[in-house]
Amino acid sequence: MMRLVRPDSRYEKSFLKAFDEMDNDSDRDAWIYLGPDYEDFFKIPFSDYAARLQRFETSPPSHFVCGSTYWAVEDEEVIGRIGLRHELNDFLRREAGHIGYIVRPSWRRKGVATEMVKQLLGTEKARTIGNLLVTCDEGNVASERTILKNGGEFESTINLGDSKPLKKRFWFHLD
Repeated sequence: MMRLVRPDSRYEKSFLKAFDEMDNDSDRDAWIYLGPDYEDFFKIPFSDYAARLQRFETSPPSHFVCGSTYWAVEDEEVIGRIGLRHELNDFLRREAGHIGYIVRPSWRRKGVATEMVKQLLGTEKARTIGNLLVTCDEGNVASERTILKNGGEFESTINLGDSKPLKKRFWFHLD
């Protein structure tokens, strides 16, 4: 049974094993979720990393907004990461939304993303925010299916320019 947990150093071995499965920098960056501070991950103890993610809830770095990070765990194995941003800045309002997630490669196509989003939408913080924006690249069929299975309502497709893929925008209305 998969559950969402807060980042914790007791999952270090599993988290790092999952990181090793990532096959590109974009996925590695999304898994670690430190943004431009990606390289810091390799310079600090894992317990400090987990604590840093938890501090994002009230005091994020300047390039982030307040947000909650959860790891999806099954049988003490980290199988996914999902984040809930408590507010939107200009970038998030346009490109990324309130919710971001990634599934460990060996666990993809097993319903993990759908279950992570479902559990996240059931949190008190998500219900407090009420209306949550989530986006996906136009060609990301798996992510779009995850959003729709959880009741996401399509708003629009936007062109971000600069050779970026078209971005599909959806809303979850929890209020």
